[in-house]
Amino acid sequence: MNLGDANLRTVSTSRPALVHSASKQSVTASDDFYSLPSSNSSQDEKSAIPRCQTPPLHILPDPYRESPEPVSTRPTVRAVTPTHLKLPSAPLTAKLAASHPIHTIQRKPLSTGITPPSDSPSNKEPIGPPTPGIDDTPYIHFAIDQLTRDEEVNHALGSRPLQRPSTRESYSVERIVPDERLQQRLQSEDRRQRPLHPTRQPSDSSVVAIPATPTLDSFRFPTLNYLPRVLRLPSLVALLTCCLFMLIAIVFSNVWSSQHHGLWQYDQVGTSRYFIFQYLPQLLAIPVIFWLFVVQNALYRIVPFLIMHSEKRTFTSNILHSAALFPSDYMIPDLWCFRHGEIILGLCLNVIRLCIFTVPLHSCLYQTQYLTVDGKSVWRWTAVEPVGWTLLALYVLLILALVLLILKLKREPSGLRWDPRSLADLLSLFQRSNILSDFHGSEVRADSILLALPKKYTLRYWIAGTRSSEIFHGVEESQTALEGFRQNRERNEKSPPSHLDLESQWPLKASTLDSLQDEVHSPWIRYRWLPWFLKDTFVVAWIVIAIVLMLAFVIVSFVNNATRRGFEPKLTSIKTSQGFSPADFLYSFVPCLVGMILFLAWQPIDMYFRALQPFANLSHSRGSAADDSLLLDYTACLPLEITIKAALAGHYKVAWVSFVSVLSATLPVLGGGVFTAQYFVPTQEVRVAADMSGYYALVVLVITYSLSFLVIWPKQKRRLPHDIRTLGQTLSFVYASRLLNDAVFWQPRNKADLVTRLLGTLTGDQGSSRYAFGVYMGRDGKEHLGIDRLQRPGSGAMFIATGRTK
Repeated sequence: MNLGDANLRTVSTSRPALVHSASKQSVTASDDFYSLPSSNSSQDEKSAIPRCQTPPLHILPDPYRESPEPVSTRPTVRAVTPTHLKLPSAPLTAKLAASHPIHTIQRKPLSTGITPPSDSPSNKEPIGPPTPGIDDTPYIHFAIDQLTRDEEVNHALGSRPLQRPSTRESYSVERIVPDERLQQRLQSEDRRQRPLHPTRQPSDSSVVAIPATPTLDSFRFPTLNYLPRVLRLPSLVALLTCCLFMLIAIVFSNVWSSQHHGLWQYDQVGTSRYFIFQYLPQLLAIPVIFWLFVVQNALYRIVPFLIMHSEKRTFTSNILHSAALFPSDYMIPDLWCFRHGEIILGLCLNVIRLCIFTVPLHSCLYQTQYLTVDGKSVWRWTAVEPVGWTLLALYVLLILALVLLILKLKREPSGLRWDPRSLADLLSLFQRSNILSDFHGSEVRADSILLALPKKYTLRYWIAGTRSSEIFHGVEESQTALEGFRQNRERNEKSPPSHLDLESQWPLKASTLDSLQDEVHSPWIRYRWLPWFLKDTFVVAWIVIAIVLMLAFVIVSFVNNATRRGFEPKLTSIKTSQGFSPADFLYSFVPCLVGMILFLAWQPIDMYFRALQPFANLSHSRGSAADDSLLLDYTACLPLEITIKAALAGHYKVAWVSFVSVLSATLPVLGGGVFTAQYFVPTQEVRVAADMSGYYALVVLVITYSLSFLVIWPKQKRRLPHDIRTLGQTLSFVYASRLLNDAVFWQPRNKADLVTRLLGTLTGDQGSSRYAFGVYMGRDGKEHLGIDRLQRPGSGAMFIATGRTK
């Protein structure tokens, strides 16, 4: 070994030792992993090769635990010197010690428990003696680098790298063996800051999460059966009672009308009786529709977690990427529940969508009929029996679906502790999850998070590994890929595949790290996505279509006074014995159905404006406070509640759009009752005429509805890299965020605790609790696109793009 002018004063070589203990070594840091083969070394020499033992997991104290666990200390690494090595003379060793001072090398905890296989080449090949005349100092420095660098093992395990001190702080010698990738990683890690408030290290995906079942239902560990208020038994029973009353009223109307020659004597258009029979039925049906929509929204929020909590399912990973958190369509049947084996929930959701036809049927349930009563011919209000029995079938189907839903939710717990209404709720559920490595690169490529192999994700209480006694609640993969990684590692050491990066021990993907960094900074990717119906082309189309149809409706309505004087029905108005008339049915059912379509067409616009508002607030250059972003729960609010909350918060566009979604419900109510077939005595003919008071109100509503399309033009801050409907698409923006390390999300006891932490100022934050959507430095030391604190103490602010892309 050529040491130059180095001088080593004293080295003890009298008592070499070989320490036998449980294998905690890192293959990357092993000496024989980088040793050159030599045929001159003996088996005894191989057995004396020193190995670096990885210290046990260093658990940081939990600031929110009632009884914090003691923090384990890190053992030092003791080198064992073989007796056969020839050491330099005393003057040379003293000079070496003076020129290269020895520094203590500390490694961050790594508890992989992986040992190289006994038949690997690294264990079979002998180690040769030092080569004289060759300077081995570069190799010593390279070995020191590897001792302080274990990110490769973490990446190979799919875990998230833990924070550690910079390598340049570990020793003061300049790097001789160049490693550009490591230098780039060190430079990026130097830019990372240390939070002033207590933080938790991210959980390692190599640690097997053990299911836990608390023995007592306590405040800290409540039973995992939380349901939103609208899905609880009293609310569902109240909805069931309303449906029963509607069913009873329909049966009474059909039976009484057939046995007593109608229901009530007809007087004229525009009276109170006209309102009762032409407007009131669909006006009573609309609140039931809104109630069903609220139930549907709540089911969308909890069904993914209910499925992950169920023990009877083998694979649940795809539920993150296929189940929506809120409905984006209210007319087309949704079949995703059937694909995941939820037959009852699928039936309930599709019966709710089928019940939108109850409003048009209610509009034509009652019509006037010319009858002979007590020897006198009079006009009377009668019930149309075919329409009544059709409505009866729909309500019976709805009642059965609600009963099945009550039994389903009573039998199968949801797995939740509170309602997941906001981004903060999702962060608390996945704060220490071991599945987040599956989302690598998904912030710019949402399709890449679809897993090739199905996995089982489970929502319940867990214990993080065999060494821990701390119980936490979240989504975990109970059987991790640690064993599979160990087997793949053995195969790769024998014959490394061409697509494997041997240094990082991580499979190379189609998009490398460099391309990913370019994509997160690309304005085209940052602002490329909007719902198809909110894209510029479609918004222009909606505006043009709405204004043209509005003008046509107004012009046709008032030209030649057609609505007041009436027009020919073009169909027979003669009633059958059951009270059915083709003309009355056509001019009641069709206008109401058109109004219902307009009402349903506005609901996705309203829902997406609600869902995008937190991201719009996060896209401001100054970021947003937690109550204006992470805690916004607009998608879970009631129809009129959202209007009031958004208006008070200053989100006027959301307030107006949500108000129009409620206001548009009057379109089917007025459209179904404004037209009726009337007998005009002067001309002795039946003509279809309108109730002018109701018709004027309908014209005003149509104009308001049409002009509201001018408001829905989305601004740039509502654009995202991809959709946010599913749970996986939402998690793609936070999977690498250091928000998951923040103490505010570390196992809150309940929703009130979470809100208090977010709204309160933590010690050391200095009032900087603002969040933003942009390019941030992730926990792995790389740049990602998503949500994080706008600025952290000791680090720069996030990069928030403001350029417009076409």
